[in-house]
Amino acid sequence: MRRGSVLVTLIFLIGSMGVFVPVASAQGIYPEINITCDEPAEMEVWPGSTRTSIVYCVLENPTIHSEKVEVTVEGGTFSTAAPASAIVGAGSEVSFQVAVRGDEGHASGSYLVNISAQVVEANGIQVSLITSPEYSEVTVVVVPFVSCDWTMGQGGGTIEAGDVIVFSTSFSCTSNDDSVANFSPIMISNSGANSWPSGFVDQSAPCNLQIQTGGSSTNCQFQILTPSNLGETWDGCIKIVWEEDWGDNIPNSCQNERIDVKIEPKSIGIGIIDLTGNDSIFGEIFGDLYEEGPVVFGVVFVVTVLAIVVVVIRRRRRYSIFRDLSFDD
Repeated sequence: MRRGSVLVTLIFLIGSMGVFVPVASAQGIYPEINITCDEPAEMEVWPGSTRTSIVYCVLENPTIHSEKVEVTVEGGTFSTAAPASAIVGAGSEVSFQVAVRGDEGHASGSYLVNISAQVVEANGIQVSLITSPEYSEVTVVVVPFVSCDWTMGQGGGTIEAGDVIVFSTSFSCTSNDDSVANFSPIMISNSGANSWPSGFVDQSAPCNLQIQTGGSSTNCQFQILTPSNLGETWDGCIKIVWEEDWGDNIPNSCQNERIDVKIEPKSIGIGIIDLTGNDSIFGEIFGDLYEEGPVVFGVVFVVTVLAIVVVVIRRRRRYSIFRDLSFDD
């Protein structure tokens, strides 16, 4: 039955040509199509990406007929878009594209996509009963990714050399593959220097986040010991760096998420008594006098000199009286 249908169809095709076709040209009589597709670029599915790969394909018609070709795409877990059909002239080629799109966070890996083409009409005559689909298989590679955000807690401010800077940070990461993210603090001075300052010690425990496919979160506490012998004020900020993301591109400015810190040298003191600064023992006693200005200090100086003169005069009088009493005896 099928052989009879093929024969009848071929007779119609030859008749539609309006000419006698030699036997030598028989290979160009039977409807057929060739399809070839290039391997697409890798697909990125991180938040904000296009999540799309484009497959470039070519339909080649080796026959003497004008053919209508039906295109079908089997994308599996991907959504796809392609032309439903195309008209390919005798001995001609037609190019088309297939868009393959994944979901945000689509699991990483390699996936097969099948693209088929079948001749359904030749010279306007239905031939789908005597033709079969031709396939081209491509591989779509979904690239693994990790995306992390974090919020730094309170801490920092103005502290004295020798004190410890303590602050916590909450982390949230999303990924399409199981992975690990490592975080560490970095100190940046207001001058832009981002090398770890001399004498400061990072006492923080390792901050490592084991990320499961989909997403994970954690909290880490960071602790930095400042040097007690700091010679001059250190002014800047502390930021968190994601080691796998930054690499050698370490930030050198106090922008975005950070805590600001100012470390001042230790005040000079005897034991627990501080002798310098507004909070020292002298600062508490004479603090009000400092605010009154040089006039008050001038008065204090004069009074002090007069007191010394009175003491000297009194001592001389006592010595003179003692000497007179000695001569009388």
